[in-house]
Amino acid sequence: MDSSTSLYLVLLIFVIIKESCQGPHEKRLLNHLLSTYNTLERPVANESDPLEVKFGLTLQQIIDVDEKNQLLITNLWLSLEWNDYNLRWNDSEYGGVKDLRITPNKLWKPDVLMYNSFKVCSTKGNSAGEAMPGKKNTIVYACCPEPYVDVTFTIQIRRRTLYYFFNLIVPCVLISSMALLGFTLPPDSGEKLTLGVTILLSLTVFLNLVAESMPTTSDAVPLIGTYFNCIMFMVASSVVLTVVVLNYHHRTADIHEMPPWIRSVFLQWLPWILRMSRPGRKITRKHILLTNRMKELELKERSSKSLLANVLDIDDDFRHTVSGSQTAIGSSASFGRPTTVEEHHNAIGCNHKDLHLILKELQFITARMRKADDEAELISDWKFAAMVVDRFCLIVFTLFTIIATVTVLLSAPHIIVQ
Repeated sequence: MDSSTSLYLVLLIFVIIKESCQGPHEKRLLNHLLSTYNTLERPVANESDPLEVKFGLTLQQIIDVDEKNQLLITNLWLSLEWNDYNLRWNDSEYGGVKDLRITPNKLWKPDVLMYNSFKVCSTKGNSAGEAMPGKKNTIVYACCPEPYVDVTFTIQIRRRTLYYFFNLIVPCVLISSMALLGFTLPPDSGEKLTLGVTILLSLTVFLNLVAESMPTTSDAVPLIGTYFNCIMFMVASSVVLTVVVLNYHHRTADIHEMPPWIRSVFLQWLPWILRMSRPGRKITRKHILLTNRMKELELKERSSKSLLANVLDIDDDFRHTVSGSQTAIGSSASFGRPTTVEEHHNAIGCNHKDLHLILKELQFITARMRKADDEAELISDWKFAAMVVDRFCLIVFTLFTIIATVTVLLSAPHIIVQ
């Protein structure tokens, strides 16, 4: 059989079905029912009686979901059921005909209008035919005495989150981990702050791409938007703390002095809590308490001793040194040739002046060396404080990123939908 013959048979079947005739009893019944039927008349026995209409909705297919504009395009099957008072007959008078098929345009139909959009919720609606529960609402407005009845159907759908997990969550976690690696970068490298700012800019661009696909509404905050805001807050805070770390690292003794609370927190207790070590220094609880006790005793000793006493101690040492040198000179001179009293006094005066100059030079050199050592130690303390802040931020932000990621993943309904 060729294609033309097949087409002819199909058309013949449709023509036969279209021009099929019903029985005489059904024809007589239709003429009887529709001859005086008015499609504008409400089909009730009494005008004051209400007409009960059963309204049902079956979802056949979800065609499209526009999240940004909150638009849902679906294929629905409406089921309306009511008792039409004008369509009644005695089946014994019409050959036992008990049901009829009538086109809707020839019958009265209830006035049903969908006047708002469907909400998109968090569970899944099957694209195959699935009945959805409805809720009847009766509202009486102040302008009109009669009640207005509406039926609300909630279409519940669930997003397949695997795409968003691999294309949004995973890149965001990788970007945030790069921000954490910035705390392990040495401050002397010169790229510590640049890395943090670059990560912040990349996360900002990534968040703008995500925001373009989100609906512009303030009724609720999407879960992925909350996660991105938390990560952006973490990256921005890491940039701020990186500035603090660089400030601590490059401080000098000529400009900054280390306050006691910074010395106590960032050089003693916080390194001990973080289990950090410092070459040449013991960081233990016993050593910290002993060091603080010794500093307290040293301050008490210094406060009890006046500046004049310190000066007198220095002069007494100088007098003992000079008298010792004079005795040595006198003894050595006694073994030599005899000298006059005037020559002896001149020799003592010259030796006294030379020793005084030597002592001043030694005191100046010692003070410079002590000052250089103090400055070097203070610079080392600032650098170690910066290292402690780096380690503390690394641990805190790592825990924050892990907790935020796990919380978002556990809050999501499903990661993988079968």
